[in-house]
Amino acid sequence: MGTTKVLIVDDDSVNLMIMEKMLEALDVEIISANTGAKAIKLCKNNDFALVLMDAQMPRMDGFEAAKKLRSTRKNKELPIIIVSAVSKTKDFILKGYKSGAVDYLLKPIEKQLLQSKVRIFCQLHEQKVLLESKNTDLGKLNKKLQQEIVKRTQAEEELLYQAIRDPLTGLFNRRYLEESLEREISKSKRHKTPLGLIMLDIDHFKVFNDTYGHLAGDVVLTNLSDVLVTYSRREDIACRYGGEEFVLVLPGTSVGVTKHRAEELRNIVESRKSVKYEKEKLPSVTISLGVAVLPEHGTSREKLLAVADEALYSAKNAGRNKVVVAPIEKKTHRRSVAKPRR
Repeated sequence: MGTTKVLIVDDDSVNLMIMEKMLEALDVEIISANTGAKAIKLCKNNDFALVLMDAQMPRMDGFEAAKKLRSTRKNKELPIIIVSAVSKTKDFILKGYKSGAVDYLLKPIEKQLLQSKVRIFCQLHEQKVLLESKNTDLGKLNKKLQQEIVKRTQAEEELLYQAIRDPLTGLFNRRYLEESLEREISKSKRHKTPLGLIMLDIDHFKVFNDTYGHLAGDVVLTNLSDVLVTYSRREDIACRYGGEEFVLVLPGTSVGVTKHRAEELRNIVESRKSVKYEKEKLPSVTISLGVAVLPEHGTSREKLLAVADEALYSAKNAGRNKVVVAPIEKKTHRRSVAKPRR
């Protein structure tokens, strides 16, 4: 690919280094910028085949930077891929497309997927340069090529969406939780910031299913998922852990703040009115929640999940519809808590 240039924009130097390492096998010139303003300045003086733009950046986020780039005559057709670690809804993804991006990548990025996308856009860029040299109708052909690429990449995006999302609730699935929790733990250790984790489930859900049926249970699960999404911050990660269990990962939250968030969720669910299902009003439900925080309760994924799980079952044993914060571990051996029937 010779002198083909690719611009990577991210305020985190570690992320820049990781993406550069992933792309070193391709014969492209990688240029990096740590702010949206620097990216705009570089695009004025360079002919890039592609821009990989981080969505979350201070002062000017990736969406605003992409919009400003695509608003200029020189870069109105510049391919921009938005890169993000957060995506709760498809509306969030559409925000990237509306800002001028042609594709979307979720962190943690898969190396082969990244290389494949970059290779496609670089090949497209080479065709563009070749067509310009022959004085062809570049605009129409480029539009057709981009439409074809967008169709292909949107299909890939849908496959990725299905791979990391729970089909019933639309929340992230357990596989994505394990990957993202590892990433958030590493970030917390690097920046010396806390990381909150809430594990929760629906009280007496087995009895509910036996009484009203599994389809009615699905209605309760989707309603609870809506609560988790509505009352989460952009940086929070809401996941369906399995069955009626859910996990919230809360970057930057201390023990006190995480407990407060858990109590808020418990109160919100308890106060919600019953929902209709097949002309019948389903009874309202309650939830029990267990809280664990890095570093007080552990510094590994397995430890935090296990401690939060024990705290959850302590809440069950205490009568349900409660929040229990895991005790801060001492050097003495912790006794296990018996799990009650749900």
